[in-house]
Amino acid sequence: MPNPALHLAPKKDRAGLLERERKLRRSGEWGPWETLHFPAGTIGLGWSFTITTAHRNRVFSVLDRPAEAGVRHLAVSSLSGTRPTWREMQRIKNELAGQDATAIEVYPPQDQLVDEADMFHIWVLRGRLPFGLHIETPTMAGVLR
Repeated sequence: MPNPALHLAPKKDRAGLLERERKLRRSGEWGPWETLHFPAGTIGLGWSFTITTAHRNRVFSVLDRPAEAGVRHLAVSSLSGTRPTWREMQRIKNELAGQDATAIEVYPPQDQLVDEADMFHIWVLRGRLPFGLHIETPTMAGVLR
């Protein structure tokens, strides 16, 4: 579902804007990130109340907020509302939080679900996960070698 912001563009321009996004995503030429800062509490209600920073380029917009326990929450959207690929999300994480950062995507319990804006969320952790594809534990050492 396209981003509601698309409806702010003249109707005659909408198809062209979506095609431009497809081409930029395919080519990987997103342009540089621009960072915007907001006074605390001016963006919205709920979790968005704590947003003080946003980033944008020619393809993606990312709301950036400090979350609980020193975690950083990045909420990613585009004009088309098309889900970013894994590689796109990895690139966004690398460019905004650093190549050494670990980020996760969360699938919450149903009673905590928020699904209103076709945004895709990752949480950048302060450290590494205690599990993964490349972690060797003492009990697995013999199996992995």
